[in-house]
Amino acid sequence: MDIPQDRVDKIQRFAEKRQQTEENYAKQPLSSASIEAYNRRLDETLRELQDQVRRQEDELRRLREINSIDLSKIGTNTWSRVSQVRRAQKAYDSLLKSETEFPPLGSPLPSLLALEETSRLVKETKVAATLTGENLSAARQRLKTEEANLRDAQAIRDGLQRRIQSVTSQNAQKEKKATSQLARELIEKKQRENDRLDQATEDTKTNLYEFIDRSLASMLAAEALGGPTVGDALNVPDATLELGYTSHGKPKKPKVQTETTDTDTSQRRIDQILPRQNEQGRSSNRREAAALEMRNLLDALLEASPSYVDVRESAASRFLVRAKVAQFHPRDARRLRLIDFGRTL
Repeated sequence: MDIPQDRVDKIQRFAEKRQQTEENYAKQPLSSASIEAYNRRLDETLRELQDQVRRQEDELRRLREINSIDLSKIGTNTWSRVSQVRRAQKAYDSLLKSETEFPPLGSPLPSLLALEETSRLVKETKVAATLTGENLSAARQRLKTEEANLRDAQAIRDGLQRRIQSVTSQNAQKEKKATSQLARELIEKKQRENDRLDQATEDTKTNLYEFIDRSLASMLAAEALGGPTVGDALNVPDATLELGYTSHGKPKKPKVQTETTDTDTSQRRIDQILPRQNEQGRSSNRREAAALEMRNLLDALLEASPSYVDVRESAASRFLVRAKVAQFHPRDARRLRLIDFGRTL
């Protein structure tokens, strides 16, 4: 359907006036009086629109009452039905040919519509910007995660490639060597490993025996004499080992010796003449005996492992059981063996 030229001219004049109004407003802001006048014009425009709506509603209601057609009451007369259809056609034609009413010049309605549309677009743009920012942050985080995964994958790939190259080169070297040479190299490798383990075992035994001679022997001797359990009293002195312990586990006090009026040294006892030498010899023998007993017990257990060995009840055997190093036979406390720490679970 062609648009009349006068309607196009009205739209162009409206656009020009609106642009001019916007330029004037940009040059000279509105005063309070102008704002009040503008508000009055808005109220008047609103009342005019409401009056026009009421008039159109009344006109529409009147037309409906006049042109209401009850098809059930028309009857079967053909000319009556044709006349009703013609009147309806004329009414529709008149409505189609009627001129659309535009707002009058100077009406603020177009500005209000433009302002509402602009506000809606601004709100939608803000929401879209917020959603875009959230999506961008999530995309950046995902990009960082994917980059980290890519670096890990590349590192794994490089490691696998190096491992493949190493295995390939080793296999190539093994293929070049004869079977006897490979067996000889394997035997030498096992021999070196055994030598290293033997040396480590000897070093461990040496350190263990030094610990027994330095610290453990005196505590074992003290427990054997009825004194405190190994670990309860450290660094037991020689004098305590010489005097022994009471039935309550307390160190005995030295006896006070009375001096005789006889000055003849030939009548003195040998232990009174040389007390320090006798005391030192007996204390040293007790420590050495305890250390020798512990060494012999450890050697026997190591040689018989994991079998049981016959032992007598002593401070050394009790200490090994308390230290979770050895265990007695479930039905015979005179048999002892080492605990197998390296067994397969």
